[in-house]
Amino acid sequence: MDIRWIHNPSRCADEYLDGIEDFIEFACRHNPGATRIRCPCRRCNNTLWETIENVEFHLVRNGMIETYNIWNLHGEQLEHASSSNATRVDNVEHIVDAND
Repeated sequence: MDIRWIHNPSRCADEYLDGIEDFIEFACRHNPGATRIRCPCRRCNNTLWETIENVEFHLVRNGMIETYNIWNLHGEQLEHASSSNATRVDNVEHIVDAND
C-alpha cells in the first residue's frame, strides 16, 4: 500500500484526502462492524478509540503519525509489510548471572 500521502505537508491536497479514505477503508475492512477504531493522528497517537468520522477529522486536522508505516493496530499483518520495515530475531540467548 502506498503511504507517501502521510508525508504530504498539505492536508487539504487530494493525495492526502484520498490517502485518508484508503486508510479508513483498510481499517474498516479489517475490523468489520467496528464503530470505533484507534486514531492514528499525531495527537491521539493510536491510544484513543474514536468514531470513524472523528478519525477522519483528526487526520485532516492533526495529521497522521509519520512513523506509522505498518498499520498493525488496524489489521495489517507483518508478513504483508515490506521486509525492510520488519526486524526478525531468530536466536535469543538467555543471560544467566553466575551469582544467582
